Amino acid sequence: MPSVGIDISDQTIRFIEIIRSEFSHHKFHVASYGEKKIPEGVVVSGIIKKPEEIKKVLAEIQHEHHYHFVSASLPEEKGYLFTTEVPNIGKKDIAGNIELKLEENVPIRASEVVFDFSLAHKNENSLNLDAVVTVMPSELVDAYTNLFESVSMLPVSYELVTQAVAQAVLPQDENDTYLIVYVGETRTGFGIVSGGALQFTSTININGQQPDLIKNEITKLSVYWQDRVEKDKLKKPIKGVILSGKDAAKPGFKESLSDVAGCPVDLANVWVNIFDLKENTPKLSFEDSLDYAPAIGLSLSRYYHA
Repeated sequence: MPSVGIDISDQTIRFIEIIRSEFSHHKFHVASYGEKKIPEGVVVSGIIKKPEEIKKVLAEIQHEHHYHFVSASLPEEKGYLFTTEVPNIGKKDIAGNIELKLEENVPIRASEVVFDFSLAHKNENSLNLDAVVTVMPSELVDAYTNLFESVSMLPVSYELVTQAVAQAVLPQDENDTYLIVYVGETRTGFGIVSGGALQFTSTININGQQPDLIKNEITKLSVYWQDRVEKDKLKKPIKGVILSGKDAAKPGFKESLSDVAGCPVDLANVWVNIFDLKENTPKLSFEDSLDYAPAIGLSLSRYYHA
């Protein structure tokens, strides 16, 4: 069945539907996509302040496209991310092991949260695995679920925005370490992906008009990760910085970050897991496609985690 990714930001809802190609060597094809503007003050720092207004916009999307199953983004400001070592056992038992560790890692009672986890690649000889755990308040997840269900959309998964971006811009089998930067309209998200899992994430309330502050955050995260590499010899240093978000494509923006990154800085190819650009020309322009990185990653999550 089709997979639809819906990304709700402070100013815009972007959505994209991808379908697996059954009779072609292409991986997927885009069935539909679009965006709807959100009135100011309806969503603030990722938090929905006026649910009825968002409901109207989602109802318009549903009326036009008749989506059913969707994967949606959640605001990173309300989430928690931590890494813990777990025994190499079945996934159900790993979940139970993590549940016992929740309250020592997040400031919310375990009964009031929902969580998911990814297993990061580790030394082949290790008896344990690194689990990267994402935790969200149950109240927030329930609010989003009720919102989607009110317009006959069934949410099958949720992701933090940076998690979704990483799924879009990194090849699925990539195990090296990259710093992901998503320059949004009102916020910029940062994520360090290593071993195939998001290891760290942060968000600052600035956009592409303030590249100096983005440079400062890149410097801070690079130092943080290098410190982890030196303490844990299994960690890999940052191999490159990948930029997404339309503002990242402005002339000189990428170059302005290169002097602090200490590694190559490139604009993302958001189609890398969808199709080969040498064989397929997307309808979205390159610059516009960079804004769709979260929605594309969300649309892929159902295929990756099914």
